[in-house]
Amino acid sequence: MLEVKEQNGLKIASLSETNRLNATVAPEVKAELTQLADKGTKLVVNLSNIQFIDSTGIGVLISALKTTRQNNGAFKLCAVQPEVMSLLTLMKLDKVFDIFNTEEDCK
Repeated sequence: MLEVKEQNGLKIASLSETNRLNATVAPEVKAELTQLADKGTKLVVNLSNIQFIDSTGIGVLISALKTTRQNNGAFKLCAVQPEVMSLLTLMKLDKVFDIFNTEEDCK
């Protein structure tokens, strides 16, 4: 489900097979992000192709953030689409997540 590449000490994960982060794909995405969030990992989730996110998808991102922090790592989001960003802002999660425009900005 996730495409992962390593670049400049970052693990960058992108959802490739869907444009939705919802209850249908959430369990698989959560499991993959949890695996990536090992000791000291700097994890970036690129949301460039995600047009829709529901509460389950938000929960997956929060869980990944928590797991990464517990493992003394860093968790960032990048390339968030306007529809998704408006929801994150509405829920005040734009204050919780480190959100960047591009993968390059996440260094």
